[in-house]
Amino acid sequence: MNILITGCSSGFGKDLAESLSKDGHRVIATLRNLESRKSLFDHLDRESKERLLMAELDVTKTEQRERIGKIIETELDGKLDVLINNAGYGFYGPLEETSEEQIRAQLEVNFFGAALFTRGLIKYLRNGNGRVLNVTSLMGRWSMPLGSIYSASKYALEGLSEGLFYELSPFGIQVCTIQPGGHKTNFTGSIDWSKKKEGSLYESHVSILSKTIDKVMSNDVVPGSGNVTKTVRKLLKKKNMPRRVLVGMDAKATGIIMKLLPDFIYYPVLNFIFRRIISSSSKKRLT
Repeated sequence: MNILITGCSSGFGKDLAESLSKDGHRVIATLRNLESRKSLFDHLDRESKERLLMAELDVTKTEQRERIGKIIETELDGKLDVLINNAGYGFYGPLEETSEEQIRAQLEVNFFGAALFTRGLIKYLRNGNGRVLNVTSLMGRWSMPLGSIYSASKYALEGLSEGLFYELSPFGIQVCTIQPGGHKTNFTGSIDWSKKKEGSLYESHVSILSKTIDKVMSNDVVPGSGNVTKTVRKLLKKKNMPRRVLVGMDAKATGIIMKLLPDFIYYPVLNFIFRRIISSSSKKRLT
């Protein structure tokens, strides 16, 4: 298969590029700042390295997205079997203290970048009855305090994916979203937090969330990036991919709970839990 993966500098993308090239697929691994990362896959065996092509790509840059199309035409004879939209990052913070620039930047990378990149590659996917795998998140179906903007970007990608699932089906192109829960990647270390403001009513909330994320991710039961790779490898072997796949015990458990509990119970219970977490180490600052 001819496979293109975005966001391959680390985490899910890097692991996918390594594993799929080892499996014998022709892989285009795209990433930002290529010049400083040319040795990223030097550890691979000679055959795998020959099947893997690294390419510079910032999904928010029009000229770089278009350049990838030219690479597909010259290196893959214009045929793309699989597109894996993995590039993205997380922004967390209270909406009240989030700048317009931060909101737009989050959506530019996580949603608009993936949407515009996919748009430009559909003609190549059509040549190979291709597959589109969009890496969203558990937070593409579930959100939490301070995570509204990140969730919005993933909810948007979920909506795009569902529409394309129907839209591209007549052309033999399948679309699936992968919704990972917490995994040990560099995601948490690269979270873009909102800037602290003096006298902020959310200061303790941000501190609690940050510490909670670090504590949870340090747990030995949290899986590594290979968990998503295993899922992708299984999906590529299926004749027909499902509409979406939850990856990780936390994601699967949340999916089950959301199915079993009616909204009038689910949302008040979750709200109660979040308020208890925050109030356990903070007090109202409004007087």
